[in-house]
Amino acid sequence: MQGFNRLAKNFAAVLVFGRPPLVFGAFACALWVMFTGNPLAYMLGLFFLLLALAFDWIDGWFAVRYIPHSRLGPLADRMMDRIVLSIIFPVLGAGMLWRFNRLQTQDLATRQQLLHALFVLAICVLALLRDQLAMFLRKFAAQGQPDTESVELTRLRTLLSFPLAVLLYAYAFYLPTEGYERFYRALDWIDALPLRAWFVVEILFLVINIVSITLHLRKYGPMALGDICEDDELLRRRILSVIPNVLTLMNGLLGVTAVVFAGYGRVREALFVMLGAAFFDRLDGLAARRLGLTDPLPDYLPQPRIRLGALLDDISDGISFCLAPAAIFYLVMSDLDMQLPLPAGLMAALYAAAGIARLIYFTLDKHPVPGFFKGMPVPAAALLVMAPVEMAFQFSRHDPGLAQPLALLATAVMGLAIVVMNLYPVHYLHVGRLMGRRPPLMWGSVTLWLVMVFTPYFGVALLLFCSIYALSPLYTTGRIDPSDAVRERAVR
Repeated sequence: MQGFNRLAKNFAAVLVFGRPPLVFGAFACALWVMFTGNPLAYMLGLFFLLLALAFDWIDGWFAVRYIPHSRLGPLADRMMDRIVLSIIFPVLGAGMLWRFNRLQTQDLATRQQLLHALFVLAICVLALLRDQLAMFLRKFAAQGQPDTESVELTRLRTLLSFPLAVLLYAYAFYLPTEGYERFYRALDWIDALPLRAWFVVEILFLVINIVSITLHLRKYGPMALGDICEDDELLRRRILSVIPNVLTLMNGLLGVTAVVFAGYGRVREALFVMLGAAFFDRLDGLAARRLGLTDPLPDYLPQPRIRLGALLDDISDGISFCLAPAAIFYLVMSDLDMQLPLPAGLMAALYAAAGIARLIYFTLDKHPVPGFFKGMPVPAAALLVMAPVEMAFQFSRHDPGLAQPLALLATAVMGLAIVVMNLYPVHYLHVGRLMGRRPPLMWGSVTLWLVMVFTPYFGVALLLFCSIYALSPLYTTGRIDPSDAVRERAVR
């Protein structure tokens, strides 16, 4: 029995320490494939990665069962994780660019494939930054304690990172060769996956990484601030304001990204990115309130004339929810070349102007209604406009006869959005706070959108949801008290 336990401990050590050599072997095989195109190198590299993935899934169970009191085990496991991520993600970034260059030499490359390769490269950089930041914050917060790491998203690499890395490796270095048809036939489905599926999974991975960074900052940040700021309230606020400001900038960046996707003909992905921008618009305000940045400064501190956070929020909202939908509407309608009641450029300009006017009114309003918006908020209006635009682009490719009626529908919805955004006597419920009060509704909505995005009817479902919200004041007016609507957390 003692011999078995010793063997089990040795096997657990192999599982923990065996991943980096395997991943390094996949890295060497990737170089071998890029220089020679040898299919054996591709097969061997894929085998190494799959074996490392299997080790990653079972090493924790073996370590807990056979070396439960080891102090080195948890530290070694995290170190191996960092080594693995530091090897595999640069390989994926290089591999995607190598794949694009290979397709380009065969005159098979498209602008969308270049966009995908650059997007994967950006995600790889973000994943490495997230890992290093999490390591720094946990190490600072530990200060000699056994372990302060929480379970939230700590298994991120196991849940999504490593499996996604294996799939991207198989996709990036896929190079069918004569004589190996049977092997490559088993992987044809990976090469045949549409870019839309890759973008959806990668955007989801991007959002998870950003949420993980936010949760780490929220958990460990106060410990660092107490050490840095001591009693300097102004310095504390300036440091804390970086978090919501970064989230706000992500909102604006996603708006620009949506226009880029639409310019490359990926309107479905542009709509998904717009949902991400709306998510970050909700998250930045929530973070500012949770961190106490919206509370007034003490009387002995100078009051700022211009609040940078509010200014950045208005600029990002203007980009993502005013200019971006207008630009995407113009691009899609110009591509369809349909007869519209008003020129597409004029409709886009009117929508952008109406959205900016709505933002100005929201900023200058001295008598806001807690938990409600006066007029439809610009994120909801943007999604309302984008849904029929995506429908017109997608369905017209399969049935050109639908192009004209759907283009008219998109134009009519845009006209409606221009009006309801600036109907200030009409009050719209704050959906973000409603979902915060009702977690089942929030998670049900997230699940619904993740399911619908893989169907042709994502735009249809979003249009239905936004239309219900556009009519919601008929029900909510006078029935929901502002003191209840302003709450962001469920009552326990």
